[in-house]
Amino acid sequence: MAKSNKKLRPWKQYIALLSLPIALFFIAVGLINQLDRPTNLETVQNIHIQGGMNARTIGELLADRGLIRNAHLFEWLVRWKGLERNLEAGDYQLDGSHSTTDIIRLLLQAPIQVHPTTIPEGLTRQQVAGLLQKQSALDSAKFIELTADPELIHHLGIKAPTLEGYLFPNTYFLASKTSEREVIELMVGEFHKVFADSLYPHLKKIGLTLHQAVTLASIVEGEAIISEERPIIAAVFLKRLRLNRMLESCATVEYALGVHKKRLTNADLKVQSPYNTYLHRGLPPAPICNPGKASLLATLFPAATDYLYFVARGDGSHIFNHTHAGHNRSKRAIKLAMRRNRVLPN
Repeated sequence: MAKSNKKLRPWKQYIALLSLPIALFFIAVGLINQLDRPTNLETVQNIHIQGGMNARTIGELLADRGLIRNAHLFEWLVRWKGLERNLEAGDYQLDGSHSTTDIIRLLLQAPIQVHPTTIPEGLTRQQVAGLLQKQSALDSAKFIELTADPELIHHLGIKAPTLEGYLFPNTYFLASKTSEREVIELMVGEFHKVFADSLYPHLKKIGLTLHQAVTLASIVEGEAIISEERPIIAAVFLKRLRLNRMLESCATVEYALGVHKKRLTNADLKVQSPYNTYLHRGLPPAPICNPGKASLLATLFPAATDYLYFVARGDGSHIFNHTHAGHNRSKRAIKLAMRRNRVLPN
């Protein structure tokens, strides 16, 4: 039977032509609605918008911080509504409970008044609490209590008895009404951003868990002053761990003593504490401070060296040695140099 060569009637052609754009329209609407949904990120993020940032750059910033699902949708919505010139520079506190459309609406409000608070590397959580109370009028006792709250620690994805080691050192822009919990969430959130998923395979390479790596990084932070020496110091401690040697870190003794001392005595080295690595093998039970990015990376990417010892010169640098005999010679040389430079009282 011959196939029919009849063409579609004109009205059917019109329907066919109209159905395609209608279908595309509904697909586009569905896609926009899907991408416009909240990300459900619960951690409050401090967002700093600099003067001159365009809609694309702001969208990328918000997407990187987990506040919106798609930077291109943000840019398109801002430009479509003609709002790009209405986005003011300043600081905003946002979380992922809002849709992209609502995020834009929040950014059209006046930016919050904030003041920068800088947390240096190497502070304990008690020292961080004291600094926050001094600079931002936060309740230091409440801060310390929350950093040991099991429920909050679990909520933040940390497997540790306290948040010591995970309160990431940085400059934070805090509003006057920022709570102690919100500050803790910001700091731990910053830790998770720095210790990204791409770094986790390196834990296996050095044979440590995340908590062990943070603990070792805190010791590196306590020992190192010169940036270039951090990977070498990390390598020394990692080799000592592999050989089941005591770490013999003065920084851990100071933590056990609860006080910083320019010179430790023999009695200090005998202080009874699980943190005293002159008495106990392996790592201490938890970090001794909150390390910065440089010490974390030094621990994950240690120097290729066989050093087993190091001793402080007194100027921030160290002498490294492969053998105990060489280590003792270095210590004697440093003591001699200190005696020669010592100014005797009249």
